[in-house]
Amino acid sequence: MIEETGRVLSVEDGFADVETIRTSSCTSCRARHGCGHHAIAQVSSSNRMRMRAIDPLSVEIGQSVVVGIPEDTLLQASVWMYLIPLLGLVGGAVVPSLWGGESGIAVIFSIFGFAGGLLLARNKSKQEMNNLDYYPKILRIEALNDGHIPLVVAS
Repeated sequence: MIEETGRVLSVEDGFADVETIRTSSCTSCRARHGCGHHAIAQVSSSNRMRMRAIDPLSVEIGQSVVVGIPEDTLLQASVWMYLIPLLGLVGGAVVPSLWGGESGIAVIFSIFGFAGGLLLARNKSKQEMNNLDYYPKILRIEALNDGHIPLVVAS
């Protein structure tokens, strides 16, 4: 499970909008306190990401939460968004060379193959837009604003 800490911005019907700060590998670096990149990443709005997450814990606005997404889900999405267009590009470049075509034709076919791969990725993205398996899920509450520890009762 890939986890990230964020703050709840809004809550509605089993979902919560959570804002996270992309810190890449800063959190695991021992020199993060001295280099300043971590501090800039926290202040910069370009490193902030807002996401809609499944809320099984009934969180409240302002709470610090940990959201997670399974590794296999991220891998599947990465294959569709990166590998499929790349295969279209390479396939489009290889096909003309199999029948002895010129390099200009190979370039044109590779552009069409890449564009076809992007269209396949776009269509897959539209199909899976409402698939809850691809949504991040709130795993736990980190801390409350008032300092109390939450009591979660499993039913």
